Amino acid sequence: MSNATASIWTAPGRLERRDLPLPPVPVGGLLLRVEANGICGTDLHLLDGAPPRPTVLGHEIVGTVVAFGEGTARLDAGDEPLAEGDRVALFPWIPCGACWACRRFGPAAATCTKGFVYGIPFEATGAGGPSPLEDDATAPALTGGYGSHLVVYPGTYYWRVPDSMSSAVASLLDPLAVAVRAVDMTRTATGTWDEVLTPDSTAVVQGAGPVGLLTVLVLRALGVHRIIVTGARPSRLAAAASLGAEEVLDVRATSAADRLARVRAMTAGRGADLVIDCSNAPDALTEGIRLSRRLGTVVEVGNMVNAGSEIRLDPAVDICQRNIRLLGMSANPPRSYAEAMALLGREDLPFASLVTDEVPLSEPEAAFAALRGDAIKVVLVAD
Repeated sequence: MSNATASIWTAPGRLERRDLPLPPVPVGGLLLRVEANGICGTDLHLLDGAPPRPTVLGHEIVGTVVAFGEGTARLDAGDEPLAEGDRVALFPWIPCGACWACRRFGPAAATCTKGFVYGIPFEATGAGGPSPLEDDATAPALTGGYGSHLVVYPGTYYWRVPDSMSSAVASLLDPLAVAVRAVDMTRTATGTWDEVLTPDSTAVVQGAGPVGLLTVLVLRALGVHRIIVTGARPSRLAAAASLGAEEVLDVRATSAADRLARVRAMTAGRGADLVIDCSNAPDALTEGIRLSRRLGTVVEVGNMVNAGSEIRLDPAVDICQRNIRLLGMSANPPRSYAEAMALLGREDLPFASLVTDEVPLSEPEAAFAALRGDAIKVVLVAD
């Protein structure tokens, strides 16, 4: 086979299906046949704008190893052996390892200023750009999950997918790693005043999209006592309840005052120990801070794409006087992906129930339509 096919982002709202030549396998890299690619809300945000260059989107990637490049270690990121025909799931960033941020903080998503991201133009990450692996050429490269094949460059972290795990479930690795990192950020030493991951704690998850629902499962795995979810779409609210949320609040049927009163009623008037905003609604952060108790923790993870909106906060009343610990999250190390892969293998956590729609890889527009409806997680799968 000498050609691949891909859906290429060429203009605002436009994807073109094209044949592309299969390039040589990079030294130290891989060639994958794409088996699954989860549709992320970031893809929809990107499509609304103009690409800096023709781009194959898709960063929630699972593929089968077709070939190893010269000198490529036949091991995954966990030192598990790899062979042609094995499936792998990717950490979509390649940190450069040399910039100040990499030297200071180690390799991680959204820290490196000279890295590369599969399926996202580096300029769109806010970290800088373009990447050294990208240029202004008009010929798109097979570097996103909306293609039949993917070129994996050296320096990429990837994990072997167990034979018992479907490719669609394995494609949850990236959003699950986001949920893992959002929760991991709240960890403290045992017994400190700001400890919130305890068997008697109450957590509010704002937003019942894939990251919000995966956050519910991470909190459940850690034994958090009570989980409250706010959201809008009926199927997602029902999923939150089925995953273990004790209370589900429909933001269309309740006011912010109603939700505050309900959370306080369930916490003896105090408010939630932990609030994680996964909603992609800027106003939710203001509400989340007010849902938190004094000395509580709030994590903002939903608003990673600038929607041009601003919110109003009183830093004295909303944050300082209540001693709120407010954490913003975008940086994510490979460790979160290793933890997420381990969680995906747990049979007591119903990850498969979140994949509600599987759409042929050649039909991304149908996947977008499903995502704009009442679907939970939409995954492109090999035709």
